[in-house]
Amino acid sequence: MKHQIVLGSLLTAESRRTSIGRLVDSVWGTTPPSTAGKQIRNAVSDLRNILAPSGAVITPVADGYQLDIGEARLDLHEFRRHLAQARTHLGHGRKPDAIVEFRAALSLWTGPMLSGIESATLQAQVAGVNEGRLSVAEECIDLELAQDRHKSLVSELAAWVAEYPLRERMVAQYVLALHRSGARARAFTVYEQARRNLAESLGLSPGPELLEVHQLMLREDTDAAAPAATPAARTAPSAPAVPFPGVSASAEPAVSTADAGAPAPDSLPFESGHFVGRTAEVEVLLAEGTAPGARRVLSVDGMGGVGKTTLAVYVAHRVADRYPDGRIFLDLCGHTRHEDPLGHRAALRRLLVLSGLPEGELPDSVEALVQMWRGRTTGRRMLVVLDNAVGAEQIRLLLPAGDECLTLVTSRRRLTMTALSPTRVVSLDPLPREEGYALFCRLLGKRHPAPRPDEVSGILDHCGDLPLAVAAAAARLRRRPSWQLWHLAQRLADPALRLADLQTEHGGLEACFDASYRHLNAGQQRLLRLLGTAEGERTNVASTSLLAGLPPFVAEQMLESLVDEHLLFQPEPGQYRMHPLVKTYCAQLPGQDGTSGPQPEQRGALSAEPLAA
Repeated sequence: MKHQIVLGSLLTAESRRTSIGRLVDSVWGTTPPSTAGKQIRNAVSDLRNILAPSGAVITPVADGYQLDIGEARLDLHEFRRHLAQARTHLGHGRKPDAIVEFRAALSLWTGPMLSGIESATLQAQVAGVNEGRLSVAEECIDLELAQDRHKSLVSELAAWVAEYPLRERMVAQYVLALHRSGARARAFTVYEQARRNLAESLGLSPGPELLEVHQLMLREDTDAAAPAATPAARTAPSAPAVPFPGVSASAEPAVSTADAGAPAPDSLPFESGHFVGRTAEVEVLLAEGTAPGARRVLSVDGMGGVGKTTLAVYVAHRVADRYPDGRIFLDLCGHTRHEDPLGHRAALRRLLVLSGLPEGELPDSVEALVQMWRGRTTGRRMLVVLDNAVGAEQIRLLLPAGDECLTLVTSRRRLTMTALSPTRVVSLDPLPREEGYALFCRLLGKRHPAPRPDEVSGILDHCGDLPLAVAAAAARLRRRPSWQLWHLAQRLADPALRLADLQTEHGGLEACFDASYRHLNAGQQRLLRLLGTAEGERTNVASTSLLAGLPPFVAEQMLESLVDEHLLFQPEPGQYRMHPLVKTYCAQLPGQDGTSGPQPEQRGALSAEPLAA
């Protein structure tokens, strides 16, 4: 590997001098051996002998080396030449010629530059070039989509998205190509998987490009022209259906035969490749999901970022074969930043489209949509995942009617729904430390040597073992190859940097907590701000009453309501605890006057009795 790193460094210098110090840094990073300089000189000597037949020459230049490749050409130079020609063609409106040059440029690549070379310095050096390749691919594909080459692009885009699942522009192109090729169900599945990947890995909702393609699919606008850039079956008998609460049972279910003979709908997202732990919860959900029973509903709740959707999808895939008539996944946008929760009408329309019905066949009224949904699910064995519910009322009309159907619901609020259907509730806490460590190591990848538990302990402490935060911390290290574990732990120890370092380009922990905070009433928001700036993470009714200036019974009601929202834990009756990251977030929230934390008159209460009682 040492010789590969030295050669890679010399090649990427493009005939310019590379100092011995830079070569040492590329090979060993911040911990070079005392013989580093000698080892570099020996490696250069070996490379000279290896390269001699090709005419390439390595010459010593001012405490460094320079590689002259002679008459040979670097693929990178050819790539840039084709790219310049493509730009010229575009400037003259010759898009087909530009596509030819873009394709010639891309054909020079077999993968990322210096793939497999384990050097943080070198990888950081070529990151811009690798990003340029992806941008060129996206630009070329946009041009080809505009020429209706969607069918020929499906396989290529599938490979791109498999390699770069978080690259939203490519995912949007893939979804659009599938949609225009007639693979509508697959297009919805890919979109839902992308939404899940963004939520799991980055704590984000889809950006404008993905959302625009999704809206296009929902409109069934298959004749729309491509924009210049990607837009910012088996049955089993069952008992008759039970009427939905609030909907007349006298109307006959509307049964469509539009999909007769079609394969069963399946829009379950792909499983996360990073699922760890949750053994007890998985066992409970699998037992309930495979047990006989009428219209079973399983609910998974927990604070934002705790891994509810990941668990639900993991379980759904393991019981999917028991529900041969369809597996449907729907995001209800209950706690999604910048999006309102889906109403009954919008949610029912999406469920019916995901079940295989053309949107043009759907009625307008909620009652007619409910009857059609009942008809689609009566007498069938279907699995429906209702993700990100804002509350029980939102899902009231969405439960499938078949007695042998299973519904999995996830929500940040504690849901029981006992009046609607037999329900088993599983509440998730942050991961046990050993599982948080396993998740961090799995997400960290190979850029850093496998860390010891004690090396990661500080990072996990500041993340509060919250899966989303652990994932964001690992991603931060992947994006900063020169950072060491201790450096990230030191930064996370600073409350002023903590949320920023767990941030991504589209959001992160702050976006996740924003989505919960905006659903609270003004009194709950005020109490959270006060708790955020109080001493310690624990409180009780008496200290909260003093802090907020509320009667004890009102303080207790508000604390209990925040427990139901999973913004406070209740380790024992009468005692409450705030997750460290939620506390950091709340401490930085502006008060009604625009300042952070509690108002001046409230600080006396804080000093009179700390919340950590």
